[in-house]
Amino acid sequence: MKLHLYKHLFACLALLFISFQVCGSVESASKEADLSLSGMMQLVREKPDQFVAKWNARRKIQDDQLASLPASEVKEKEKQRIRWQWASGFINYPYFHQRETGEPVTPEWTPKKTAILSIPFNEADKLQSVQYLELIQAWLHDQGGQIIKTEAEFKQGDNRWLRAYFVLIERTISNREVKRILMTRLLKEHIDENGAKNTGPQIDTLERFEADKQQIQIFRAALARELTPPDDHLRFVYQQVEGVDLQLHVFPTSRKNDTSPVFIWFHGGSWSTGHWSYCPVLCRSLREQGFVVIQAEYRTSQRFDGTPLDALADAHKIIDWAIEHAKELNIAPQQLMVGGFSSGASLAAQMAVLNSNKVSAAAYIAGCFDPSKDSWYNSVVAARQNTRQLSPLHMLNTHVPPQIFFHAKDDEMCAYPDAQAMTQQLTALGVPNRLISFEQGGHFFIFKSPDDRKRISTELGQFVDTLKWKRNEDQH
Repeated sequence: MKLHLYKHLFACLALLFISFQVCGSVESASKEADLSLSGMMQLVREKPDQFVAKWNARRKIQDDQLASLPASEVKEKEKQRIRWQWASGFINYPYFHQRETGEPVTPEWTPKKTAILSIPFNEADKLQSVQYLELIQAWLHDQGGQIIKTEAEFKQGDNRWLRAYFVLIERTISNREVKRILMTRLLKEHIDENGAKNTGPQIDTLERFEADKQQIQIFRAALARELTPPDDHLRFVYQQVEGVDLQLHVFPTSRKNDTSPVFIWFHGGSWSTGHWSYCPVLCRSLREQGFVVIQAEYRTSQRFDGTPLDALADAHKIIDWAIEHAKELNIAPQQLMVGGFSSGASLAAQMAVLNSNKVSAAAYIAGCFDPSKDSWYNSVVAARQNTRQLSPLHMLNTHVPPQIFFHAKDDEMCAYPDAQAMTQQLTALGVPNRLISFEQGGHFFIFKSPDDRKRISTELGQFVDTLKWKRNEDQH
C-alpha cells in the first residue's frame, strides 16, 4: 500500500511518473542500467555510499552503450538524457531514502549538491525534454522543502508548497521565459489538484512576467469561482488555521418539513492534494436519496504542509460542527454517515472507528485501511503516534457502525485484501457490512466506467435502505 503515491507524490512531482522514455541504442535499457525514478527506487534502501557506487555504475553502462555509436544529434540528446536522469536520482534519493528507511541523509550530501549545480536553469529550449522537467521537479521538491522547513514565512498561510516553488524560481532563475513556463505549469497543476483558493498572488506574479493572457484569464476565473457565493449550496467556516478559512460546503435537501440524515464527504488526494468538490457518485446519489450532504475542506500537505494527523483533527472538528449546527442545517445528528475516496476513505474509516459514538454509518471507495503498512505514512506520523492505533483494520470493535466498501480487486494503491479483511472482521463482530467488488479498473476504477458508477449508486441505495433511516427523498 502506498497511500502517498497513488496519484501524485506531491502535486508538483507529478511529472516524475512520466514513463521512462529512451531512444537509439538504449531503447531496451536493462534493469541494471535503469536511471528512471523506478530504477532509483530499486536502490533507495542502500546506504548513501553504496547508492552512489551503484547509481554511477548504471550510468556507466548507458554511457558505454553510447560510446560505440557515431556522433550525431540523437547521440547528443541521449547523452543529455542520461546526464539528467542520473542527476535526478541523486536529488531524489535523500528524500525517498529517509521515507523508506527512516535514516536521514545530510542536507550537505555532496552528490546531491553536485547534481543541483549541474542544472542549466536558464535555457528555455531544455523545457521540451521530459527528463529535464523531471530534473527540475526533483530540484523544486528538494529545495522547496528546505524553504518550508527553514523560513518562517512558509510555516503559515495557504498554498505553502506553491509559494515556496515560486520564490525558489524567482531566486534561482533569471530567464523570464523559463520563469513564465515553469510558474504557469506549476500554477495550472496546483489549481487542477487543489483549487484556486488564495492563489491571487501567484496569478499576479505570472501577469507581471507577461504570461499568456488567455491562461491568466482561466486562472482568474477559477479564483473568482472560489470567491463567489455559490447558488446551489451553502458555505460555512468551521475553523480558521493561521488566518485561513476552512469551509464546509452544505448541500441541503429540497424538503424542509422534517430533519434529514447527513452525509459528510472527505475528498481523496493522498493526504497531499485534493479539492472539496471532488466527489464521484456518492454525494449526488445520497442527495437524491434525501440526505443533506456536507463536502469538507481539510488540511493537506500541498496547501498547509499538513500531515494525516492534521487531517484527522480537522475531521473530528467537522463532525462536531455538524452536530452542533444540526438545527440550523435541518439534519438528524443520530443519522450521520461519513464517506470518502482513497485517503479520504481512510479518513472516513478512522472516523467510523475513533468517533463511533457520533458516526452511524460509513461508505468507502478504494480506501486504504491499514496505513501502518505505508512507509510514507509512518515516516510522517509514527514519531507522534503509533500508526497501528490509526489503522482501522487494527481497531475494529462491536461499537463501530454499519459500513459499505466499494473496491477493485486489482487496486494497485490500496490493497483489496485489506478491504476483505475489514469486512470479515466486521462480520465476526456482528456489525452489518457489505463489500462490493469490481474485477478490474485499479485504484481509479470509479472514474473509468459508467456501469460501475451506476452499480455503486444502486448498491449504496440498498445499503441505506437497510439502515431504515427516515428520508425525504428529493425528486429530480
